[in-house]
Amino acid sequence: MMFAKKCPKCGGNVQTKSIKKSIGLGFVNIPVAQFCLNPVCDWYQDFAEAKEPEDIKEGFQIKVPSIKSKLSDFKKPHVSQKQIIVLAAVIVIICIYALSSYLIPVSHLPEVKPQQSDVPNTNMPLVNATQTPAVASTQTPAAIPDITDSKKYSVNMDIAHGFIPEAITINRSDTVIWINQEDQRPRIILISKENLFKNQIIQYTGDRFSYQFNQSGNYAFALAAYDPANHTSNEYPNIRGYISVK
Repeated sequence: MMFAKKCPKCGGNVQTKSIKKSIGLGFVNIPVAQFCLNPVCDWYQDFAEAKEPEDIKEGFQIKVPSIKSKLSDFKKPHVSQKQIIVLAAVIVIICIYALSSYLIPVSHLPEVKPQQSDVPNTNMPLVNATQTPAVASTQTPAAIPDITDSKKYSVNMDIAHGFIPEAITINRSDTVIWINQEDQRPRIILISKENLFKNQIIQYTGDRFSYQFNQSGNYAFALAAYDPANHTSNEYPNIRGYISVK
């Protein structure tokens, strides 16, 4: 397969189609086909049918960039003679200063006396001539209230055993937590005989209700069974719990 400069069929101009592939620092143009520019001519040859690159007689070109163009980017910096003289003078001055500092003994250095500070001594008491003597306050300090740490107490309850413990003594601001331990009935009702709170329906085992006592006194509590059909409660007369608040 020969590389054609003119169309062998009609003698018209031809156009070469090539691809560019990089090789090292350069690249290679590889022609892959030629075709006639004459619109009525259908001449066409495909170089892809060539098995080896040397089968293509012309058009196989390798372009490698010039090394001089690469080296032109690395130009030597231009240093003038004046700049060299200034740099040498600076180096000489630095050497003389370092040598003189090393040879002069410390004892010959002038003594530097500390300067007196203009800031007044804050440790001395300040006397104000116009200041009137302080008058002792006749007001008595307010009484500090007695603050007691608030505590929490747990009371278990079920129909078979009542309140456990049955009676406890607490301080004001303490909190009592009633815990349902009933496993035979789905819910029970906790009743405050002094109406500290509304009747509390405590459902299922482990459910609980808490109340903080802020007033001193003696308080009684009862348990009742809940009737879901009539939404009523039947109090157990023999089950009582007692809390004394100091």
